[in-house]
Amino acid sequence: MSIPLKRSAAAVATALLGVVLATTAGQAHTAPSAVQSSAARTAAPADSTAQVDRLWGIDGDEQSVPAGQQVPVRLKVRAIDADRKPVEGAVITFSTPGPGLKFPHGGDEATATTDQDGYATAPVLKAAGSPGPDLVTAGAGDKARVAFEITIT
Repeated sequence: MSIPLKRSAAAVATALLGVVLATTAGQAHTAPSAVQSSAARTAAPADSTAQVDRLWGIDGDEQSVPAGQQVPVRLKVRAIDADRKPVEGAVITFSTPGPGLKFPHGGDEATATTDQDGYATAPVLKAAGSPGPDLVTAGAGDKARVAFEITIT
């Protein structure tokens, strides 16, 4: 199966921020989160995050949202292994390093666990900051990363 690729500011950011981690298996910080998707509560018993070779951004890139509103489309990723097969039970950490976006509990990080087809969807984001572009990254362990750009209007 071929997954279409598109270039965006988020793709460029991923290239700049994630290539070293993706190719060298460098260190990454993952903090625990109080928010998990419903998929996380029904996930496979074993954590298979280490099996993830790549993350694909499936939905939610290049959105605009008015300040104070919820981001219209939830961020969705797909985790695949080195054989290009979906990885079930991988913990995906979504992070909003900028000040503009927040998860429901008011934090900058939230987790979701991949389903049997390798998909994970982030909790709803809210535009809590000033107008301008912001970035959300999704990571699986210390090597697979993807970024999403969301502009607060």
